[in-house]
Amino acid sequence: MFNRIVAFLVIVMFVGIFFYLYYLNPLTINFQYLKGSYLETTLSILLVMSFFIGAFIIFFIYLIKDIRRLLRENKEKREREQLWNNFYAATDALFKDDLPRAEKQIQAYLKKKSDDPNAYLRLADIYKKGGKFQKAIETLEKARGLKKDRLEILFMEAQIYKTAKDYPGAIGVFEEIIAFNPNNRDALGALRDIYIEERKWEDALKIQGNMLKTSPKREVDQEKKLQQGLQYERARFMADKGKEDRGIKDLKEILKENPSFIPAQVLLGELMYKTGKIKDAIRVWQRGFEKTHEIVFLNKLEDLYLSQEHPRGIINLYLDAIDKNPDNIVIPFFYARLCLRLEMIDEALEKLKELEVNLSEHPSYHYLLAEVYAHRGDYEQAMGEYRKGLNLEGGTYVPYHCTNCQNESKNWLPLCPECNQWGTFTACTTGEIKVPLSPLPSQLMDWDF
Repeated sequence: MFNRIVAFLVIVMFVGIFFYLYYLNPLTINFQYLKGSYLETTLSILLVMSFFIGAFIIFFIYLIKDIRRLLRENKEKREREQLWNNFYAATDALFKDDLPRAEKQIQAYLKKKSDDPNAYLRLADIYKKGGKFQKAIETLEKARGLKKDRLEILFMEAQIYKTAKDYPGAIGVFEEIIAFNPNNRDALGALRDIYIEERKWEDALKIQGNMLKTSPKREVDQEKKLQQGLQYERARFMADKGKEDRGIKDLKEILKENPSFIPAQVLLGELMYKTGKIKDAIRVWQRGFEKTHEIVFLNKLEDLYLSQEHPRGIINLYLDAIDKNPDNIVIPFFYARLCLRLEMIDEALEKLKELEVNLSEHPSYHYLLAEVYAHRGDYEQAMGEYRKGLNLEGGTYVPYHCTNCQNESKNWLPLCPECNQWGTFTACTTGEIKVPLSPLPSQLMDWDF
């Protein structure tokens, strides 16, 4: 409505101007528009006509420009749509694992849009998925100069190096990211994980120190646990290199920070024993059991005392542990196994009979009882117990499990291979107890199960 009013006012204004000029210029003139051709008109009409002719010419020129602009915009729009279709088709083909088609589509896109870093990222994705790691790296190098914020490109490049198992290349890129952004926890964590995988404990600890400084409060405890695990691995590495004293020093530092860190206690006792400090090893493992009640310490002490041909010492320790922990059925179960190991057959049988009420539904109870009967020469009884064990479970003997991920192992482990957590392996509870046994006597092996 407003536009119509404006148009009407403009027309009224021009009509008014025309009549005003006509009133002021009533003279008639002859206007020559061709040689020998004249047009008789008034000056006012001539002025107004000149204005309208000029306006028409200008209108026509702008009309042509607008048509050309419209055609150009339509062409650009079609090209953009085509480019988007190429990019979308490349993405769709990538997700469908049609890598040749994906590469073809993205290359067609890059012919028209060679300055788009995102297209190079997508092409690098295609090469990475196809195992063409070198081509992927070369593609990302092209993208580096096109994008000011290069972190996305650098992270992808580092991941490609990792996938290709080119750890030096990945380390170089992650170090570049950290130099650009020193507190980037993603880069720090990834670099630390590479050092862990490469077993470069010293380098991993340096990175972990930076991670700990920048950790939010809710993650500090977890990062400290990881740092202790890395310190433990460094100590073990030093010991393997013959530097037991350095390893002992590191382990003592860990235990000052966390006295209940079981792997450090176990390894410290082992290094004490290895360096001839038998009494110190015994003291470390006894203290470890007193604090944690973990059966691994009794197992370590069992092996130590038997290697020193001092079975009475470990027997006394087991009996003392049973007396102080009357509700822990795991300890007498392992004691029964020790008795069997020492050929104390009657003692082993007596102890197992005491445990029958609580453990009769556990297959390993019957497997151990079968061995006791076999050592007594009572193979028919042994056979019956072994069958009971098989009926209850498939015959697996697993005494330890990870408290974090429930992974099971025949032996105690300082580091869980499944969840990569240190100090999480513990003896199974009475509801899970499974104990590794020695091979069945040949007499039982001949029986038909």
